[in-house]
Amino acid sequence: MLSFLSVNVPAALRNCRLFAELPDADLRRIAGLAASRRCPAGTVLFEPGDRADRFYVVAAGRVKVFKLGAQGREQILHVVHTGETFAEAAIFGGGPFPAAAETLEETTLIAVPSAPFLALLRANPDLTLRLLGGLSLWLRRLVDLVEDLSLRDVQTRLAGFLLREAESRSLDLRSGARIPLGTTKSLLARRLGTVSETLSRTLFKLQKEGAIRVVGRDVLVLDPKRLRALGGGVS
Repeated sequence: MLSFLSVNVPAALRNCRLFAELPDADLRRIAGLAASRRCPAGTVLFEPGDRADRFYVVAAGRVKVFKLGAQGREQILHVVHTGETFAEAAIFGGGPFPAAAETLEETTLIAVPSAPFLALLRANPDLTLRLLGGLSLWLRRLVDLVEDLSLRDVQTRLAGFLLREAESRSLDLRSGARIPLGTTKSLLARRLGTVSETLSRTLFKLQKEGAIRVVGRDVLVLDPKRLRALGGGVS
């Protein structure tokens, strides 16, 4: 269940890449449209078919955006972290949300209603261009996901994920580098389009080959050259 929470909405928006460079006046206009909410872990924010009448900024916490297959198997499309937005693409079509979203932990969200926000975009070309940039990143993620699931095996997907995590955290990928997984193995398996048992076998294989070592929820890099080769040269 969503609950209202007192949040410094302009400050949270300023912390979001999409709005970080906006003039104060535009930021205040968007903040005036928005509502902040705190959601417990496991809160379903929307499901496929719900009307796409808003998008979200994650002020604190994490949200998964996912689809369920015909057999009920979950495929995670993206995990959204603090300072990121989601569901912004859906507001342009005037139709329903195509996927579902659920909080992974207690999360503070800023919900921005679509109708007044779209009116603001029509009057602000700079903001429109920024939003298009954010949507292009989302499209790239989906293209990468399709490529991973259709063309790469689980070992390659896992190595690529580790390389991207290292890059996003600005880690020096060398022997002894420690990459935080930042998630459970069950959740990571769903992100990689597999099941926990297969992920565990793949981690064990990479450890046996001397590429990595799993230490709690971290991965210790032992052979960065091998990891890069398995990940297709990412990073």
